[in-house]
Amino acid sequence: MRRLGFSALAGGIFGAGLLLSGMTDTTRVQGWLDVFGDWDPTLAFVLGGAILPMAVAWRVAARMYHPVLGGAFPEPPKREVGPNLVIGSVLFGMGWALAGLCPGPALASLGFGGWGGLVFLLAMVTAMVFAPMVRQRIDTLTLFRSAMDIRALTPAYAVSPQIEISDLAALKAAGFTTIIDNRPDGEIPAHLHGAEVKTAAEALGLTFVINPVYPGALSAEVVAVQKAAVEAASGPVFAYCASGNRSSIVWMLMNAGKLPVDEMIATTARHGYNHAALRDQIEAAAAR
Repeated sequence: MRRLGFSALAGGIFGAGLLLSGMTDTTRVQGWLDVFGDWDPTLAFVLGGAILPMAVAWRVAARMYHPVLGGAFPEPPKREVGPNLVIGSVLFGMGWALAGLCPGPALASLGFGGWGGLVFLLAMVTAMVFAPMVRQRIDTLTLFRSAMDIRALTPAYAVSPQIEISDLAALKAAGFTTIIDNRPDGEIPAHLHGAEVKTAAEALGLTFVINPVYPGALSAEVVAVQKAAVEAASGPVFAYCASGNRSSIVWMLMNAGKLPVDEMIATTARHGYNHAALRDQIEAAAAR
């Protein structure tokens, strides 16, 4: 109940801020986006005012393991640029420019936006319902490119983007004895769901552990499961997710206090993962 109360308070403050700042004024938003026309730069102050407190919030959150009101912190922003990010950003920008509304302002203006605001809101919700299916389709088209991109963080622990079932034999031949699936089923096609890959892996004599890491919900339990799987492994461990990013973050957290933070950040950076922003969080985990 307490969490719901604070959620309502935060939502009210956010909505009031949108109204006062002009974010619900479609003409002002479109003027801000019309860089080569009659440009209205006033929303730059609104965006700057939003970035500054969030910069402070990320620093504070990095020193905490759980939010005060429970739940989990959102996952730090990723630095990888992939098809989902590019396509989603372009579509979002086009919709924002055409309508002058984005999700928050659309809800805030529902009471006075008239039929136009209601139509936009319904279209937005419909798109949100179908977006996961489109994302799965994009992932399916790009799986062949990312499969078996093995990145060994240590001789005993490697990470990778999403793999195919056909890759399991090669992983066994490479000496891996345990495979950990850190990718939630909701992100991938049905034929690559954890249970499907697990059946195929165990048929080859491999140990397969399903330990999904949901965006924004990396908990102590997930770290504990990963750590137990690694400690019980009879040989090298292979962990995968969408890009290997989440699997590498779990590795850092389960080694907090064992390996120097600088060394872990440098190790993951050599393999394309920039985790410098997680320094405070790793140090806080090591102190517990």
